[in-house]
Amino acid sequence: MPATSGGASATIVFLEKASNLTPPAADEVKAFAAKRGKGTISVIGYGDSTSSDPAAQAAALDLGLSRAQSIVTVLHAAGVPDTAIRVSAEASGRGASLQVLQ
Repeated sequence: MPATSGGASATIVFLEKASNLTPPAADEVKAFAAKRGKGTISVIGYGDSTSSDPAAQAAALDLGLSRAQSIVTVLHAAGVPDTAIRVSAEASGRGASLQVLQ
């Protein structure tokens, strides 16, 4: 994974339509938390949307936010405080992305 702006980044894979982390994905999030240093972690959850229909976009945004929240739960368990986490969601895209912001 290439580093951007001096920070680490990772892509987290979720099962289709699922917002819970698999054990390997949770382990990846924990390992990522250890790379944070004093930086802030940006978490973006994606909702797998393939339609421009407003109802489908809303459902996908909810899924993306649920995915991001699953990651935040693991980050908290790994000792990352709320003040060091930035959360967002997007309807299109798959899984979630993490990046340490410097």
